[in-house]
Order: sequence, then C-alpha cells, then structure tokens
Amino acid sequence: MRVNSFLAHEKERPHRQVENICGVLLHARPDLLSEVTAALEALPGVEIHMTGAEGKMVVTVEDAEGTWAGATMDQFNKIPGVLSVTLAYHHFDSELAGETVQ
Repeated sequence: MRVNSFLAHEKERPHRQVENICGVLLHARPDLLSEVTAALEALPGVEIHMTGAEGKMVVTVEDAEGTWAGATMDQFNKIPGVLSVTLAYHHFDSELAGETVQ
C-alpha cells in the first residue's frame, strides 16, 4: 500500500522544516461527517477543501511544527467514522531540505 510505504519512510527521516504537501481523498460515514470534520480540523497541518454530503472529502496535509504530514495522516484512520483514506498527491520540496532526490 503506497500510504503505508510513505508513512514508514517519513517516520525514519529527521524532521527539519515544512517540505511535504499531501493531497488526500477521505471517505467518512455521512452520519458522522461533522464529527470527522471537527477531528480533522484539530490536527496540525490539515486543511479541508471540499466535503460532499455522501461523506467524501478532499483534504491537504502539510508538515507542521514538530509533526510530519505522514504522522498526521496516520491519525486519520483512528478517527471514528473514517472509512477510507487515499493519498492522491505528494509534493516533496528537496531544496528546502537540502537533499538530493534520487
């Protein structure tokens, strides 16, 4: 699973500064949509861009002070009412980190 691979890689790296931006498609139970929305909004680096009545959401996650985007996304499946989480986009700015991407 790509999300698990991404999360594992992120946990191994030292955290220096904001450098990851992730686009996530999230599906929540429609009857728990307000609770899921509140839980997501309480997490660092999370922004909800669109929510459908059927429970589908478009979310971005960025690294936040002291928290990797991957660690934040790891919390999504622990929120009651979340049915699925899909990493749809990942941007890594290697210049900010001073690293070479191979």
